[in-house]
Amino acid sequence: MINIVKHLEEWLSQERTIQELKAKAKELGLAVKKQMTKNDVRKLIERYVERVKTVQPEEPSQSKPSSSTSSSGQPSLTSQPVREDISIPENYNKDKLVAMPVNPFWIHVYWDLSPANREFLRSHEVRKVVLRVYDVTFIEFDGTNAHRTFEVNIDVSSLKNYYMNVPMPGAHYLAELGYYDSNGNYKHLFRSNLCRVPVNSPSQSTRERWLDLRKRRRIVMPSEGMLTPIVERIGGSIQGLEHLFRISSAGSISVIRLSGKGM
Repeated sequence: MINIVKHLEEWLSQERTIQELKAKAKELGLAVKKQMTKNDVRKLIERYVERVKTVQPEEPSQSKPSSSTSSSGQPSLTSQPVREDISIPENYNKDKLVAMPVNPFWIHVYWDLSPANREFLRSHEVRKVVLRVYDVTFIEFDGTNAHRTFEVNIDVSSLKNYYMNVPMPGAHYLAELGYYDSNGNYKHLFRSNLCRVPVNSPSQSTRERWLDLRKRRRIVMPSEGMLTPIVERIGGSIQGLEHLFRISSAGSISVIRLSGKGM
């Protein structure tokens, strides 16, 4: 392995084309992207060499090289590349709460806690931990003026995310992680980002949005609309308002008779 590292360092010290660098990186099992420049690929190989130096202990000079040699006398680079640990940790030990829209009637909330808050929520000072979601559509939220508030009990020792059913599409929601203390008073810890769920009907916008892939810019222009406007039908009554009031009130409320004049 030491011989391979030395060979790579000597190979990189010479001037190489981007094609040679990419071929070498693929030979080492490294992920090469199309948009990577020559300098990017060189740095990718250099980082690989540094990882090999860190992972593999230095071999004594008397030991035999572990790599095979080619017919030209150069060490062969057919050894298995070093695999990085890509497993996801259980937590990141940071206070974070994120709300994401799923569809017009569902949002997904996930969170992480610092060690201090994790221990505090398990203490006797906390009666129960709750996840709150506020409907803050078109308002400056101050903690008390939400249109509606939804709350659910959670166990932070076993849960790290929650799907919540929200009643209003096209609305803005804000999630909050809080708790009730021993006296029954609610206190919040931290809040999430603002989450807007999509509407459940076709957009009323008359603008067209295009993306120019070559110039990488967005283009917004007025739409010409549908080629053939749709004729819609709506409900009504030939009897007028008097007929509708008579049906809806049906003896529970006295209705003033409407003559229809001046309406």
